[in-house]
Amino acid sequence: MSRFQQRNHPLRDLLDQELRQRTFPALQAPCRLCQFVLTVSPSSRSTEFAQMQQLAAQQGAQLKESDNDLNLSLFGATLRWEKHGEFSSYTFILPGSGSDFFDDPLDFLPAKDWLEPFPGQVFRVIQLSVLDSNSSTQEQSIAAMFNPDHCISSYLAEQKARIWTDFQKHAEGAGRMLMQDRGLSPAQLGRLVQQLFDLGNYRKLSLLGWPLARKAISQLNALEQQLSYITQRIEEAEQHDESLLAELTRMAAQTEHLIAENSSRLQASAAYYQLALDRIKSLNETPIDGLMSLQDFTERRLTPAYRTSESVLFRQQGLSNRLGRCTELLRTRISLKLEQQNQRLLASMDQRARLQLKLQHMVEGLSVVAISYYAMQLCQHGIRALQYWWPELNSELWHSLSLPLVISSVALLLYAFRRRLKRAEKAARP
Repeated sequence: MSRFQQRNHPLRDLLDQELRQRTFPALQAPCRLCQFVLTVSPSSRSTEFAQMQQLAAQQGAQLKESDNDLNLSLFGATLRWEKHGEFSSYTFILPGSGSDFFDDPLDFLPAKDWLEPFPGQVFRVIQLSVLDSNSSTQEQSIAAMFNPDHCISSYLAEQKARIWTDFQKHAEGAGRMLMQDRGLSPAQLGRLVQQLFDLGNYRKLSLLGWPLARKAISQLNALEQQLSYITQRIEEAEQHDESLLAELTRMAAQTEHLIAENSSRLQASAAYYQLALDRIKSLNETPIDGLMSLQDFTERRLTPAYRTSESVLFRQQGLSNRLGRCTELLRTRISLKLEQQNQRLLASMDQRARLQLKLQHMVEGLSVVAISYYAMQLCQHGIRALQYWWPELNSELWHSLSLPLVISSVALLLYAFRRRLKRAEKAARP
């Protein structure tokens, strides 16, 4: 390996492979196609891959874990498998035109139970018949195959093809699309068929969020009304703030649970809606007077459902923000009340300390008397002891002299001790 090749980006080959994937094979009109769309859970992907890998090995092909699509030849038909984020599609392509444009979709399978080993739920089944430009089928007979109240027809790819459909399930258990080739190359025809299949799949996938949106609307109405009532009670300040804060906390938990329950689905619906619009734009559609076009159908049927889901996302986020502001407001008021209580408590403690100081001063004043009393007792005992050794000692005189001396000495000592304490307190202050 040369030094230049060693400088390859580690994702270079993987990204090149990703760009080449999901390219629909070229088609030659006339032909018939049937696509089965199955929603697959992440836990079932390994089973699906094992089945497809086994099928590819039987046909002499190879399927790697990084592959997202595969084309196989099966009993005169072509199978195209595509893996997407939450669904997989199995498209069977039969060359030529049959006796009927739309048959039982299971007739496209190698066997009636061919799809049984593959995991997933059937989400959409659509049949597409492609006519060549020389087809002599009358437009009246074509229109009879579709519901006249919902028939959609328009020119596609700069009027190089015409499409008929009604986007509904028919008696055979599948949707119907009929296309007339009016000068497309095989590669162009393959891309146009892929765009039509993607449009139908993304259109239906975008509607998965609609039932959740309808359910969430009633819950949002109740929560918003409850929040309005709590906000009014906060303004009136007639109840304990702690109980109001508990109610707001409970509402916030309910709102976050609602957002976690449906936001991912609603956001996916928005992404699928945008993909559906992109596919319509890529079709280069030309409307036909008197008939509904694909763009008209999308604007009338799909856009309102998307707007409903979008409004639910906005309302959920708005409710969460309002709950946050109300909770912060209430917490601020509770904090102010606590600060006021603390101030009153500190004032009460300061008053109590002052009373204790006054009481201490009174006790200190009484302590002079108490210490003097005990000091006098000691002096009397000392005078009596001296009188034992010197009988001529005048005890009464010394008793009368000791009283003022003891009291003065005790008072001076206590005064000096208090001054020393005050000096130490002043020195300790910053």
